[in-house]
Amino acid sequence: MRVVTFNIQHGAGGDAAALGRACAGLQADVLALQEVDVRVPRSRFVDEVAVVARATGMHSVFAQTCRVGGVGRYGNALLTRAPMADVEVVRLPRVGRTERRGAVLASVDGVTVAATHLSIHQGESAAQLTALVELVRERPQPWVLLGDLNRFPDQLDALAGFDLADTAEPTFPADAPRARIDHIAVVGLRIESVEVLPRQPVSDHRPLAATLISQ
Repeated sequence: MRVVTFNIQHGAGGDAAALGRACAGLQADVLALQEVDVRVPRSRFVDEVAVVARATGMHSVFAQTCRVGGVGRYGNALLTRAPMADVEVVRLPRVGRTERRGAVLASVDGVTVAATHLSIHQGESAAQLTALVELVRERPQPWVLLGDLNRFPDQLDALAGFDLADTAEPTFPADAPRARIDHIAVVGLRIESVEVLPRQPVSDHRPLAATLISQ
């Protein structure tokens, strides 16, 4: 199973065709997208989930976290080659009036997958990751948790017991990466390979991919 997490920066530039090509080129079986726009003015009112689903031929679910521009929706998307079951969209803990954060959980070919985009505020993202891990632990193994966690590898204590698909390469910013804040973590699967993929023209992050196999 090839899993990829990619913060698409709402398809920066509004080129839907480029977004579709970029995501299709990732050749993912499971694709977690963050900063996804649906009918938002800044991205030319495009339904980015539908664009990527058509380009990749994958099943999709959109997990809205907030409204943008009065008419648009914004959040995370999970796309899978195999059909999804037991899909759940959840809200994560929030402090004050910070940006609303959420996650989507699903079962894919017997694997529990959780995709998310956590807060840039460290105290808040720590609470959010802890809450999400608790939800994942309520579901059957194997587990895959992936997304833009906005936390460095040494700030992932909540993922104790998970294997981190780690590499020395950073993922952000895309032009000259310095930070590794995008992560893939697993339980009950073996990480065969992990790589930071080349910069895509639609985002300020580089995609992170891992190939997972049964233990």
